Amino acid sequence: MNFRLFLLPFSLIYGSAVFLRNKLFDFAVFKETKFPVSIISIGNITTGGTGKTPHIEYLLKLLSTDKNVATLSRGYGRKTRGFLYVNKNAKAEIVGDEPLQLKTKFSDAVVSVCESRVIGIEQILKDNPDTSVVLLDDAFQHRQVKAGISILLLDYGKIFKPDFLLPAGNLREQFSSKKRADIIVVTRCPLLLQDSERMKVIEKISATENQKVFFSSMVYAEKIESVFGSDKIALTKNTSTLLVTGIADASGINAYTETKTKLEKHLEFNDHHKFSNADIKSIIEIFSTIAAGNKIILTTEKDAMRMKHEEKLKTLPLYYLPIEVRFPENDAEKFNKLITDYVGKN
Repeated sequence: MNFRLFLLPFSLIYGSAVFLRNKLFDFAVFKETKFPVSIISIGNITTGGTGKTPHIEYLLKLLSTDKNVATLSRGYGRKTRGFLYVNKNAKAEIVGDEPLQLKTKFSDAVVSVCESRVIGIEQILKDNPDTSVVLLDDAFQHRQVKAGISILLLDYGKIFKPDFLLPAGNLREQFSSKKRADIIVVTRCPLLLQDSERMKVIEKISATENQKVFFSSMVYAEKIESVFGSDKIALTKNTSTLLVTGIADASGINAYTETKTKLEKHLEFNDHHKFSNADIKSIIEIFSTIAAGNKIILTTEKDAMRMKHEEKLKTLPLYYLPIEVRFPENDAEKFNKLITDYVGKN
C-alpha cells in the first residue's frame, strides 16, 4: 500500500498554492526580471531523475566553443547559503554535487550557486561582464527570472504513469504547467525509439503550436574512470562489481551494470545522499566480502563528487561511469539550431 496517498489533502493545499502563485506571475502581479544576455532555463515538473545535469552539459558543449557561458543553480544539498563560485577542488557539501560535477568537467566555465536566481545572475554579470549566456539549472519553477528559452524535461518512463502533486506524489506542479515551456525534451528514451512510440508520447504531451518536442537518451561511456586517479578501464563480465548509488533513479545504471559486469550487490541511497562514516564503513566491509580477485566499486559521476574526499576509500578501486545525452540525428540538428539561433540573435 502506498502510504503517501494519506497525504492527498496536503497535496490539494500545495496544488492550490502553486496554482495561485503561477497565476500571479501570469498576470504580472509578481515581477519577472529580464537581463541583457541570453538566458536558458532547464527544469522539470517532478522531483529529480530527468537528467538535468547531463542536458546542461550538452548545452555547455554546444555553446562554450565560441560563447562565454555561465551556469547557475541552487546547489541542492550544500550546507552553505548565498552566492558562491564553484571551484573544482571544493567539496560537494559546500557547493552541491551537481555544480561540482559541471566545474570538474568544464573547468573554464563560470559555475555558480545561489538560492536567488536574480541575485545570482546580477553577481555573475557584475564579475564577468563578457558573459553572453547563462544556463539556469533546475529553474522551471523559478519564475522571478524571464528566460529567453525555457526547456522542460519529461521522463519517458513516467509520462504514462499517473502521479500526484507533492507530498502525496512527485509532481512539483500540475502537468498543465508544461505550457510555459518553449521546448519539451522527453528524456531517458530507448536508443531505438519507434516512430509509433514517439507519436504516442507527442499525443500524450499535447504540445501547443509554439512548442517544440524532442527526444533524448542517456548513453553510458565505454570506459569507467577512476575517482582518485586518471586510469580508465572497460567493464567486462569478469569484473565483480559493488554498485553504490545516491541518485533519484538508479534503475538505468543498475541494469547497465548487470549487463556489463558481474553485479554482486547494489547499495542504493536516496538522491544527493551524504555518505556518513557508517556508510563508508559499510561499503568497505561489503566490498571486502567479495571473494573475486578482479573486483571494483562503481558509482555515478554525481556520487563521485560526494565520495572523492573520503580518505578511507582512496585505497580502493573506486570508479564512476560517465553518462551523456544523445539526441537522434534529426532531433540533434533541429535542437542545436533552435538554441544557437536564439543565442546568436541575443
